[in-house]
Order: sequence, then structure tokens, then C-alpha cells
Amino acid sequence: MVPGPPLRIPEGFLIGTASAAHQVEGGLWNDWMRMERDEPGRIKNGDSAAVAIDHFHRYREDLALLAGMGHTAQRFSVEWARVEPEPGHFDLSALRHYAGVVAACRELGMEPVVTLHHFTLPVWLADRGGVLDPQAPRLFARYAAACAEAFGEEVRWWLTLNEPNVLMALGYAEGQWPPHRRSPVLALRAAAGLLRMHAAAATALHQSGAARGRPAMVSIAHHERPFRPVPGSLAARFGAWAPDLLFNRWFLWSCMRGRMLPPAGRGEVVPGLRGSLDYLGLNYYTDERVRFDWRASSRLFVSSDPDPSLPRNSLGWSIDPGGLRRAVVSLSEEFRLPVMVTENGVADEDDELRSGFLVDHLRAVVEAIDDGADVLGYLHWTGFDNFEWLEGYGAKFGLVAVDRATLERHPKPSAEVFAGVCRTGVIPAPDHPGGASARWACLSP
Repeated sequence: MVPGPPLRIPEGFLIGTASAAHQVEGGLWNDWMRMERDEPGRIKNGDSAAVAIDHFHRYREDLALLAGMGHTAQRFSVEWARVEPEPGHFDLSALRHYAGVVAACRELGMEPVVTLHHFTLPVWLADRGGVLDPQAPRLFARYAAACAEAFGEEVRWWLTLNEPNVLMALGYAEGQWPPHRRSPVLALRAAAGLLRMHAAAATALHQSGAARGRPAMVSIAHHERPFRPVPGSLAARFGAWAPDLLFNRWFLWSCMRGRMLPPAGRGEVVPGLRGSLDYLGLNYYTDERVRFDWRASSRLFVSSDPDPSLPRNSLGWSIDPGGLRRAVVSLSEEFRLPVMVTENGVADEDDELRSGFLVDHLRAVVEAIDDGADVLGYLHWTGFDNFEWLEGYGAKFGLVAVDRATLERHPKPSAEVFAGVCRTGVIPAPDHPGGASARWACLSP
């Protein structure tokens, strides 16, 4: 195949990185930190997020480093447990801190994209049932309003929830994450609770934006992981249908229709749900090739069976830039909303794959735009190697390495490849030294 020419990203296209408070800040007390204290064996290598990469104290230097690489956007999350450490008590110093993060982004020429809930909960809410608590939507809306008030007109792009489908699956269907509940009934109740929380927070953000005369742009960060049946298996083909719809479409379809769709609801109208998505945040890492597995009840009887023809990252996830292009195009066509790639990245311990991954996936995004998709930007996961949930510090997604002993930051070669795109607006051809398509074949398992 003849390599394509260099491509140019559109004018005004947002490009940068994404992070989450629990994974980078340190000094937190939430349901994940309680799990770490009470059940330390759950996190690989006994790793701890107590310090993480100390971004809470180093955010100005960290943001300046990213801005110096030409980044024009930064997605980060506000930690609810820090802002509201006790029910109804809002810590003004915490709100000022996050307002300072927003201001630093602005001063450095990076558009802030703010996430309100990135998997973690205040312990006081977790003790009341977390997302299952009937009061959770009201409480989440109150917290969203406090953030909107603190940040004023400086934040336009909001994400209420990060990957509600992942939290439903790992927290309530498979029980790997807090609250460690393994029940299909509770998983559906969690999905319903998260949907109501999103609707309530979106309403609060829209009202705040309208009062200021600057409309808030609200979405979720949707994790798109298409379930692809292994070729030639009728059982896999039929088996993949239900989990694919539940994981990849239920939440979005409910938002667009303004109703709680089956199986988590019976079509009841959710106040504020219709019109709650102004754009679509897309987190994409891989397609999931699956086979039928009668033992995998928590995953609706499918198990992963990666395509042996594709390379994989250090977590075993298949790498296919075409999957990102398909995801962007299909979501854009189906929901008729602008798309922002809010996460896309590769676990790569030695930075061998990331340069080529970035080139090929950025090209996939521009090709999706050529296919007719309206794409607002691309936010790479992530800027700095950080705490990756149950994987601890073993899974390295960052453009910048962090020395675990000294916390010194060391940009990787891939950081400069990404910086080159950010500064010039030009994505090199795949056969460019920054591209790695040609050598991926030898890295395939």
C-alpha cells in the first residue's frame, strides 16, 4: 500500500491531553482511597495513589510543560470529594484551587475541558449507596452548580460523567471496582442512577451558562468499545449483540430520546435528559473481538478473543487506527452531534509504539473529518504516566515519564512527535520516522 501524504488538522481544532484527579493529584480521600487502605491487594504491586504524581501542587509547572509543546486544550477532572468533603459543606479553598487550574489553562493558551465525575465518589456518598442513592442526582447537580459558579465564564466545555458504562460494568456487573457489587440487577440500577445524575448536572450547567449569556457545552465522555464477533461463529454473532447495545448505545440512546430505555427502565421521561448532550465526548482505545463464553455471565456470556493479526499494547488491547475512524464516523452519523475525542492512547512501557500510534490515530481522525464527521478536537490519554486504577503505575500511557522516586518529569520521544503536530498542524505520513505503521507487523504477537 502506498503511504498517504501528510495531513493538516483543521483550523481551531483542539489538541492536547486528558487526565483525572485521582490518577494525578495525590492527597485525596474518596471511595478508591478507602479501598486502597482497606483492601491493598486489589491494586497491582501494592501501588498507591496517595501521592500519585503530586499534580495538585505541581499543576502550574505541568501545564506549562504541556503548553510549551504546543497543546491548545487540557481536559482535567474536579474531585468531588475534595470540593464537598462533607455533605453540604463546600470547601472554598478547593474550588479556588480548581479555578486556578482553569485560569492557568487560559493563561497558557489551552482550552479547559472539565470533567465533574471521573469514577471516584466522596466517602459520605458512597456510604449512602453512591450512584444508587435516590438523592445522588440532586446532590450531583448541586456540586455541578458550585463548580459552574466558581469557574464562571472561563469554562465552556463540560463533561458530567466519565465512562458511565465502564463504571456500571466494573463496579456493579463484574465487581472489580468500588463498590464491588456483582449483580446484573444492581448494574442496571447503577446505569439508571448515572443517567439521572447526568441529566441533573447537565440542567444545572445549562442554567448557569444561560444566566451568564454564554451557553455551556455539555456532554459525557462515552467509552466506545465495539463488540466484534469472531469470524465464522454464529454463537458469537448473536452473543455479541446484547452486550454491545447495552455497553455502547444504551446511555446515548436514552439521552437522545429523553427516556430511561429498557432494560434499566420502562421508558419513563427523565427531566433534563433530552437535549443534555451538546456534543459527544468519545473515549476510544480498541474494538473488542469476542467469542461466546457460557461461563462469563457478568459479561453477558462473551469473552475477549483478540485478533491475532493486529498488534497489541502492553495491556493486550488490539491496536487499529481504523477503529477510531469507524467510531468517530458512526457516532457522528447516528447522533448528528459534533464529536470531541476526549481520550485515545496506548499503554506502552518503553515508548516504542506511541509515536506511530499518535500519527496513525490522528490521521484516522482527519480521515473521519473527510468522511463528513464534525470533530472538535483530539485529547490524548495522557500527558504524564500516572496511577492507572487497578493497574497501578505499571500501565504507562503518558507522553512524559515520571520518576517514581523523585517525581521528576522526563518527556519521551513521542512527546516531541505529538508536539510537532501541535505546533505545525501537520500530521506526517505513516512512513515518516514519527509513523510506525510499517513496523507494526513485526510487533504483532
